Amino acid sequence: MQSENIAHFIWPEISNTVSIVALALALAVFIFGAFSGVLANKLRIIFAVCLSTLIGWFTMPLAVKAASALHIMGTKTGVVILVTAIMFLVAVVATSIYEIITVTFPDIGMASKK
Repeated sequence: MQSENIAHFIWPEISNTVSIVALALALAVFIFGAFSGVLANKLRIIFAVCLSTLIGWFTMPLAVKAASALHIMGTKTGVVILVTAIMFLVAVVATSIYEIITVTFPDIGMASKK
């Protein structure tokens, strides 16, 4: 499979302080999650994250073509909007997959037997 150059990745300048605060918040959420049940469900979380990342990976070329057809890929803001939309898609899909695995499957009797 041959890759094509479809977009240059350009992100707006953000203050280092804001980036450090965002990283600290991400680490705090990760640590809080580790103590509140994430480690007990690590296989489910890994599955949800990997599957949603794969879905986002395969969706990105179609999203780039759609954004190009709408003529928003020619601007830096358009690229940022596209990448943000794909990040949002992956987050929503990962959350939904995890919700299906942990809540819906046991409710319908499809939970794994322990």
